[in-house]
Amino acid sequence: MEMIRKNGMRCNLLLATMICCLSAANQAEAVVKNWGHFSASGGGITFADVTEDNALSTTVFAPEEEGPRVVGNMLVFDPEGFESQSNNGAHLIDSTLRTMILAQAGEVVEAITIEEFGDFTLGGLPDGLAIASVGAAFFWSIDEVDNMEVSIPTQIAQLSVTDGGMFERPDHDGTAIPWVGNTTLDVAALLEEYNYDGTPTKISLTFDNTLQTAADNFSNAFIKKKGVKITVNSEPPLIPEPTTGLLGAIAVSLLAARRKMPN
Repeated sequence: MEMIRKNGMRCNLLLATMICCLSAANQAEAVVKNWGHFSASGGGITFADVTEDNALSTTVFAPEEEGPRVVGNMLVFDPEGFESQSNNGAHLIDSTLRTMILAQAGEVVEAITIEEFGDFTLGGLPDGLAIASVGAAFFWSIDEVDNMEVSIPTQIAQLSVTDGGMFERPDHDGTAIPWVGNTTLDVAALLEEYNYDGTPTKISLTFDNTLQTAADNFSNAFIKKKGVKITVNSEPPLIPEPTTGLLGAIAVSLLAARRKMPN
């Protein structure tokens, strides 16, 4: 009976999430923000037309006026308000990021790595139920090789996240528990698969990023995205372990915070 009760409550939480999503989609105002172009050091790599698109009232990947920043061959986002929180209900937040990665002829592009991190909190009375989750879907394509248009199908990938990106009470109860996610787009392998030899000079990247929470009236659920970075790799990348990726992401965040501190 206890198992049936819990399964029933989980179904109710999922239903509440679906209703919440439909309501938010109908009520929110759409935002499309194009922050323009960002060139890496040396000018060999450019992140062009970096654009956020969502059904919210403002951008959440980065502050609307400031936008992202470039560090070497890495585009760094400091999310603001990219979070979901629930008590006796459900909530979902979703936003899409788009950019074109342009490389000068002769520039080596082996892969593109996307990493992000944040934390979540779950708690409440015993036997209460709550969930928090994070996920992202990536759509990317190589559009030009050596500045010549090519025909390669669009590729898809998903974010690999701590514990699968789904956190539930009571197994994940805690406060400010960190999570990290990453994925690697193997550009060199895709070129080899389609028998192209040269430099990928134009790559299109779109990814849709979602956080959601749901909780009964005895529980609280909260999850937040705190950092995102897109790195163009000139060498075959090492796939980071979750703890390694988390430490690296936190280091980038702390460096950004230090730079923003007044003298």
